[in-house]
Amino acid sequence: MQKITRLAAVLLIALAVVLAIVAFSLGRHALQPPASQPLAASPASAPAAASPATMSVVAAAAALPAGQPIPASALRLAGATQLPPDAYVSIGAVSGDIPLVDIPAGATITAGLLAHGVALALKPGERALSLPVDELTAAGNRIQPGDYVDVFLSLKPAPGAGPSEAKQPTQTRLLLSRLRVLAYGSQDLPNPSAASRPATGAAEKNAVATGGSSAPPPPRTAVLAVPVDEVDRLLLGVQDGKLSLALRHPGDVGRPDDDLFPQPRNVLTPLASLSDEQRQQLLAPENRAYAGLDGNGLAGQAAAATARPAPSHRSSNAQGIEIIRGSQAHSL
Repeated sequence: MQKITRLAAVLLIALAVVLAIVAFSLGRHALQPPASQPLAASPASAPAAASPATMSVVAAAAALPAGQPIPASALRLAGATQLPPDAYVSIGAVSGDIPLVDIPAGATITAGLLAHGVALALKPGERALSLPVDELTAAGNRIQPGDYVDVFLSLKPAPGAGPSEAKQPTQTRLLLSRLRVLAYGSQDLPNPSAASRPATGAAEKNAVATGGSSAPPPPRTAVLAVPVDEVDRLLLGVQDGKLSLALRHPGDVGRPDDDLFPQPRNVLTPLASLSDEQRQQLLAPENRAYAGLDGNGLAGQAAAATARPAPSHRSSNAQGIEIIRGSQAHSL
């Protein structure tokens, strides 16, 4: 009986050893990575592994001269293994933009090569002009780029004015109406083309720089789109008075009619020998701006022509005394 028991124990021990060896072999086989197949077994996968993935970027199909709008026909999509910073992926985002420098054919178009900013937001005949603002004169700093404002002017008599000028009351009136705000403080108009390119390069740096910074300082300037023939009024208003910006609804298109009021005197007087065609050219905005505007005209004072006073003195000569009265002279 003891022999049978001893034999059964030896068999169990042997079975346990065999099972342990089998379990160890299975675990070791599971930890090993799958053997790579030979190159001959998958010839189709070799070219795909050798060539890296490519992406499409906008490139110049022809030479692009600086300062001229880019037509869509001069652009193409080119493959690139690595996306350059500020590169464009849509031809529509570049078409119509203006290069800052000459771009050779085949070059990748990036944001740094194209003109951006306030200048491109101007319409023909407009000029960008910066005005000083604060919380009281700019609708409590509720103005944003793209809004429309009215400019009101407040004038006071000059501190060193004479008795007649000192008696003039302070005046406030609408100077310019419905001017478009191009920038307010550090905020500019949004750039629609930025959505068609990745936020890398300068855009990413700007986001990182402003992300952890404190609150921006209060705005001190507002950039307005001003018709060129109205720039004189705005500059005189900044120097001689105080300007206030009144925010208005963008759908309100009402403006004052200048033809109902007398026009202020220009600084420069046109030549008397101009032809009828040349006198019509005086009405062009650029010529009106060149003629200028003085402070009296801005204040609405009458543009009365100053005549030279007639001489009312006596002059003596060898023949006697000559008395001049008005336009008549009498000799004694």
